[in-house]
Amino acid sequence: MPAFTPIQFELSEESPEDGVLTEDDLRQLKLLDRLYEVSDKVAIKKLSKNDRAWAWHVQEGHQAGFYVPLEFRGPFFPADSEMARREDKPHIYMEEIRAKWPAISGEILTHLYRRFTNKGTEGHLTVPPKKAFSDLSPASFLVMGRTRDENGQLYFECLTVDSNSTVYSLIEARFDLQHTFLAGVFEAPKPDTLPQSLVDELDQLIAEFIAAIHAKTLSQLIARYRQIPNSSLIAKQAQEEWLAKDSANSFDPFSQKTPGNSLMELTTEVEFTIYRRHELRYRASQVLEILFRDGIAPSTQQIVTRVVRHFIPLYEVMRDASQQRRTRVGAGFEAHIKRMLDEGQIPYEEQLVVGTRRPDFVLPVGRMYLDNSPDALVLAAKTTLRERWKQVPMEGRSCSIFLATMDEKVTRSAVREMNGKSVLLVVPEAFKAQGTVVEYAKEPNVLTFSEFFTEELMQRRKPIWGAMGIWS
Repeated sequence: MPAFTPIQFELSEESPEDGVLTEDDLRQLKLLDRLYEVSDKVAIKKLSKNDRAWAWHVQEGHQAGFYVPLEFRGPFFPADSEMARREDKPHIYMEEIRAKWPAISGEILTHLYRRFTNKGTEGHLTVPPKKAFSDLSPASFLVMGRTRDENGQLYFECLTVDSNSTVYSLIEARFDLQHTFLAGVFEAPKPDTLPQSLVDELDQLIAEFIAAIHAKTLSQLIARYRQIPNSSLIAKQAQEEWLAKDSANSFDPFSQKTPGNSLMELTTEVEFTIYRRHELRYRASQVLEILFRDGIAPSTQQIVTRVVRHFIPLYEVMRDASQQRRTRVGAGFEAHIKRMLDEGQIPYEEQLVVGTRRPDFVLPVGRMYLDNSPDALVLAAKTTLRERWKQVPMEGRSCSIFLATMDEKVTRSAVREMNGKSVLLVVPEAFKAQGTVVEYAKEPNVLTFSEFFTEELMQRRKPIWGAMGIWS
């Protein structure tokens, strides 16, 4: 048998995937399919630093396993009422949990699930295989399926999925997980099942295309859906939908307690849902245009022939979809930050070109930036960072650099490296809230959008800029 050759996808650098579907990815996908097939329920948890640090070569913290979230208890793991109490410490409930870690071995292991009722909701499962946790990136997934062995005895199939892998994004799509997701229990997905949020929309679109085929108006429908609206139009539509959703919503950052959470909701949920709606019509139209070349329903032979002969155009449709999706999300993030600056009446200049530099936002005015004034600042916006943050310090000149992001997967060492380059990270308030999985939350160069707008701009900068007659 010939050696396996990884499939190279040409993804944009905004994408969280490495762009390579590796042999390990394929193996993990097979294990996930098996987990879904044998399970009645699937539980997913986004792992915190403490859930991983116990397995590091140099251990951190006192955990000897992972924290069992409240969402798992009762519908998935045993409820407190089903567990035995320790006689010497009756506030501790215990239950043996049988689990298989197929990426590590085929053996069913026995772990101890312990609930500390004197500590509120605290509970842990100890001690799973260290190998499954030791090398995981921040915010990786734990996926557990509830099933039974050949004797009808309950056990759990368990996998960990690295947040920087292609498989991670496939799990997000399969379970329709939003950026704010931390833990949940789901019905085990079956082949060809889709997130419920898509089902009605897909049925409506299918009916629309079928009606057009029967009416011989497919070409006109394809022409209508041939283009996705540009980023600014989709961003504006998202802003209007977000404002209409709740009368308390506002783009004035000084009237909000959590402007960063609002930016994250707008970008990753509201805007992405709108973009996906347009993209679905556009990509389906592209594929149907290839298959229904003359607007007439093809025979089985014609379908097979066109799929084979037009594989490259079909592949390019899927590849382009992956590229464009990530780019559009990044553009929307900038648009929503701009709207907040406008609504807060904060002076700025956008995309100021200085030689090879073009910072996203310069505050308060470009001439101060050009004059190397320490009273100016640069606000860069990148939804995901990876190595791309290293471009940002070059934009700084003599002023402070603030880097706005929604990337929860950044390592603490990378944030400390940013601190060494005088880069301050601006993140949603949820990233620094209790229970966060963000491991860099307590670093001194990390502040929330609320802190940026209120403390950095209103309290510190406005008096200086106001004295210059720039911000009244």
